[in-house]
Amino acid sequence: MFRLKNHWRLRHLSVHPTGLTRLRSTQPMNHRGFTLVELLVVIAIIGVLVGLLLPAVQAAREAARSMQCSNNLKQIGLAMHNYASAYNGKFPNNGYTWPSGYPSDYSPFAKVLPFIEQAQIQDLIDFDIYMGHPALVDLPVELHEAAGTRVPTYECPSDVNGTLHHIEMSSGATIEVAGSSYSMNQGSGLDGVFHPGNGSPSDGLCWIGAKVGFRDVLDGTSNTIAFAETLIGGGLTQATPTPAMDVSFSRAAANVAIDTTLAEQTDAGNIDNVMPYIDSWTGDRNHYWLRGSVPNGPVINGRMTPNSNVPDLVYGSSKITAARSNHTGLVKVCLVDGSVRNVTDSIDRDVWHASWTRYGREVKTVSSE
Repeated sequence: MFRLKNHWRLRHLSVHPTGLTRLRSTQPMNHRGFTLVELLVVIAIIGVLVGLLLPAVQAAREAARSMQCSNNLKQIGLAMHNYASAYNGKFPNNGYTWPSGYPSDYSPFAKVLPFIEQAQIQDLIDFDIYMGHPALVDLPVELHEAAGTRVPTYECPSDVNGTLHHIEMSSGATIEVAGSSYSMNQGSGLDGVFHPGNGSPSDGLCWIGAKVGFRDVLDGTSNTIAFAETLIGGGLTQATPTPAMDVSFSRAAANVAIDTTLAEQTDAGNIDNVMPYIDSWTGDRNHYWLRGSVPNGPVINGRMTPNSNVPDLVYGSSKITAARSNHTGLVKVCLVDGSVRNVTDSIDRDVWHASWTRYGREVKTVSSE
């Protein structure tokens, strides 16, 4: 051992395999790590990048859901065309009158199942079975399986309540039923016909005993709505009118009969106008694709504009409704010609109403906007 020059620390002598002698330092290496400030900066940068990325991811997902929703409506519109080809040019209606009173209200969605490649579900339905008044008799047990079968084409991917829901029948027993994010056009609601099951003809396409076909759409198939989106209810109920519930999840039960006078209160789009007429709230909108005339069936009118701030109103089986969706600022509709269009919430009320009538002879409709 010996002292090295330049004040080096002591090193060990080692012999290299080549025979050369080299020094090996005993001084530990100085490894530099991250400081706390640097680590926090990196975390902050990652947080900003994630914050920028999430909206883009969400937008991409919604774009995919929107495309699937449009495809669903396209398939339903095509099914209506094929149904009409098979049944003398007539569209599927909302059922037929029944001698004992309440109609046998198999919905149009029950009728077009074979044309959306769901014949196996329609095989579960015996259309000769009378379903009866929903407030007086239970749904026949033979129809329970069909009623509780979800149909993917009938559910918008953006509809968070697209699932099975329980309904209580007149006996107090409960069954599971599947709903629809789409409804068929009963009419504009301007003609005073608000009940889709009393057999009264409306200015739309679908009611009990309707025999409407392509030749009856005098406004043109590209100017008349056949189907529109409407959100499936969230299932929550409230026995009092206040506080007002979210109109996207719930609808209001009116304390007076649905008529033109009440409908006029909805025209301003202000919920305060209708609060005096609300008795309670229900969450069963469109829970029931199998039946059309029941309050929770998939047939609506276009009296209120899309995604209205006023809740859908129901009294018995009469309704004042709005097309609704979870797509930001718009709803999708399928026209009689089978085309699908986006309609913004800000659409002119008169143009919107014109698109729900089959013979209004209006110049402007959703197709011209």
